[in-house]
Amino acid sequence: MDHNMMIEKVLTDSDLSGSGVLYLSKHLTENMEKNMGYTIPQNGAQVEILDNDKSYWVNLRKHTTGYRIGCGWNKLRDARGLKTGDIIQLHWKSTKFIFSMW
Repeated sequence: MDHNMMIEKVLTDSDLSGSGVLYLSKHLTENMEKNMGYTIPQNGAQVEILDNDKSYWVNLRKHTTGYRIGCGWNKLRDARGLKTGDIIQLHWKSTKFIFSMW
């Protein structure tokens, strides 16, 4: 697994709030963008997150302090019963994120 194409995150209260937004590190996401040779447009891009046999379409977009996954994140969050302190990984492979959790 190429660690330059992976984002690991400890979930915070903000990631799990009713707003339905997962905040991502600016540094890690920009590094991943550079390695995949694709710049995420300012208005965002629809990306797929695979979680075992389930697929979730989410909006990945730039934010003032970094990046965020919005629309669609709450479905994955709720399906997995994620909690503050859980550690997740998003690994970019080809054209989609592969979700894993510790």
